[in-house]
Amino acid sequence: MNFKKSFLVLILTLMIISTSFVFAAAAGEYEMRIGTHMSSQDSAGMACIKFAELVNTKSNGRIKTSVSTDGELGSQRELVEMVHDGSLEVTTSLPSGTGRYVPELLCFELPYIYKDDAHMVRILKELRPYVEELLAPYNIKPLGYMDIGFRHMLNKKLPIYKIADLEGLKMRGPNPVYIAMFNALGASGITVTWTEVYTALQSGVVDGMEASPALIYAMKFHEQAKYLSKTYHIGANLYFMICKSWFDNLPEDLQKIVVEASDEASDYGFKMEMELEKSSIDKLVAEGTKINEVEDLNEFREKCITFRDNYVKEKGPAFEKLYNKIIGVE
Repeated sequence: MNFKKSFLVLILTLMIISTSFVFAAAAGEYEMRIGTHMSSQDSAGMACIKFAELVNTKSNGRIKTSVSTDGELGSQRELVEMVHDGSLEVTTSLPSGTGRYVPELLCFELPYIYKDDAHMVRILKELRPYVEELLAPYNIKPLGYMDIGFRHMLNKKLPIYKIADLEGLKMRGPNPVYIAMFNALGASGITVTWTEVYTALQSGVVDGMEASPALIYAMKFHEQAKYLSKTYHIGANLYFMICKSWFDNLPEDLQKIVVEASDEASDYGFKMEMELEKSSIDKLVAEGTKINEVEDLNEFREKCITFRDNYVKEKGPAFEKLYNKIIGVE
């Protein structure tokens, strides 16, 4: 009898375990890891955290979410590669961060292409389907949008009032567009990974860099360079870049949740960016940063527009097609 009872207990246990597996499969538990090179203290990092919270809540835990900020998992380039090969579900990237796959996405970072923050957001939203089409063959799907502010020039040598003040300065840029822009303005453009900019300024590898005030303050770059000149040269932006194969394997209801959450997190990030811009300027001034307006913004704008038109023409039809789409958004 003891043997029979033991056998029955074993059978019942196996039935319970197998039933549990069936219910677990039906529940569809998934993991969504978000990795970003951006700081947890800037709007993009905050948007990532909000995205994870929203997905976890809206899915009732069916998608388990986690976030790593401040480059903990790697540089922007490394994180994009991880999404591309399926070893990470989500990252944030400048459109140019996927430029190794689709080079013309660099057009999103051409100088003086956005009229203001609202115009930048309209462009990101309207062109997202086209960006998605371009990136689909590379297992990357753009969702949401993130305006991370208009960028200004920070350096450790002198305030920049006119283009001539840039002559000979070694200025950090994140990609070829920025490098070519600095070279066109008379500076020497140098590529340095975002997480290494602080030490590059400290050691003199570069004399300066450019970013929004919020990003500059979040990364403490002003501790190494005190002159911030308001050039408004590029409106910087990101998308949530999601592993397409991971997204496509989600049930339809969870896909909808991820899309909704990405849009809500983007709206939250935009709100945080607007708040951070003002408070960051105040904090930079309080901590000794010298901030100035340039003497003639049109001097910078006209020089850069000439540069960008020539740049796009030299790059060919794919660049011109996207460029025309961008400038066609009112």
